[in-house]
Amino acid sequence: MKTITLLTSGTRGDVIPYMALGLGLRDAGYNVRIAAPIGFQSLIEPSGLTFAPFEGNPSDLMIDQSDPLTVGRNLFRSLDTTRKFLAQARTIYPRMLQTAMHACRGSDAVVYGLPALWGAHIAEGLRVPGIRAALQPLTPTREFASALLPFRFDLSGIGNWFSHWILIQGAWLSFRREINRARRTHFGLPRAHWLDPSLRPFPHQPLTLNGFSEYIVPRPKDWNEKQIITGYWQLSTEEWMPPLELESFIERSPHNTIAIGLGSPGAEDFIHFINVIERALTRSDARAVLTIPSRYHPQIRSNNILPIEYAPHEWLYQLVRAAVHHGGAGTTSAGLHAGIPMVTLPLAIDQFFWGERAYKIGVAAKPIPQRALNAEKLSAAIRTTLWDESMRERAKGISAALSLEDGVQVAVSQMRGVV
Repeated sequence: MKTITLLTSGTRGDVIPYMALGLGLRDAGYNVRIAAPIGFQSLIEPSGLTFAPFEGNPSDLMIDQSDPLTVGRNLFRSLDTTRKFLAQARTIYPRMLQTAMHACRGSDAVVYGLPALWGAHIAEGLRVPGIRAALQPLTPTREFASALLPFRFDLSGIGNWFSHWILIQGAWLSFRREINRARRTHFGLPRAHWLDPSLRPFPHQPLTLNGFSEYIVPRPKDWNEKQIITGYWQLSTEEWMPPLELESFIERSPHNTIAIGLGSPGAEDFIHFINVIERALTRSDARAVLTIPSRYHPQIRSNNILPIEYAPHEWLYQLVRAAVHHGGAGTTSAGLHAGIPMVTLPLAIDQFFWGERAYKIGVAAKPIPQRALNAEKLSAAIRTTLWDESMRERAKGISAALSLEDGVQVAVSQMRGVV
């Protein structure tokens, strides 16, 4: 039986689609393991998939740091936070690469995505195929600018293509010193090729599975046949028992209750956002279930807000009228599948891209970057999602279309040709 290792890192939103892929591969007869940071043990093990832990997760360094790798409300703070983040991440990489290599030993293929692009080096060291499985479009195209830019506008043709090239190449070259040391010491390899695998000549490019739908991102005409858009990788809804307080809060006024989640801004920004949200809800005559760390719950003064620490999007989004969130790939997917209008408040990485896509297909209000957020803009967007019936119908239509897709099975069929 062939063994496929799904190598991931980052956040829950990065890991859960890989769990869905893993279950599909297991059902297809493969031996599957998920190699991920030790902090994801409690998330992965209940699925029944083999968990192969490794040490270190650079995304953990972003908790309570609001502005690394983006342009926040204060440019100088953003630059300083990014500098500190990169310096801290550099200390994690040597042990992370060593333990991840150990977690992947015995594989017949290694599957990796954006948070673990360095998985290509591990696949090379193990002399097995490396398959790129991305939750956002990373391959260069002239049709739209890079999904990793902290803003959205058309750079026109070659400008769009070059934005993809420069950002994915920059990610490939990140921590090159640490990666080359690991290649020499642990992988038995020479120095890494200077060019990201997806940017090399066609025969040397990896198979790339894109875990989103063509209903949301139409296939670029300039992509080659190694770029496969599979549809979303959806994990079956988990069994979850909601607190009675949460159920009764929604049931009291379902027609104007929304869900709000902000990801992981820093402490200073959480206080700012709470104040903005309270004023916006008053202006829009709305109520909200606000997902926020419990240490900030005492800061909530409004009776129109119920603070919670966690509820599965798949459960919560079925019961609320609309969703306000940061625009991450997983949260946007949950909103699209639930068929509810959205407001996105992007901060970093691919959040601006997904916010723009939801807006362009008519299921979300115009994105409001967190650096430009105020009560007036947010209340106007909330009113739109609550009362624009044409937006609501489009959201239901997209949900119905997505329900007919099976991205996991498409991905599994593609991997059969490699492993």
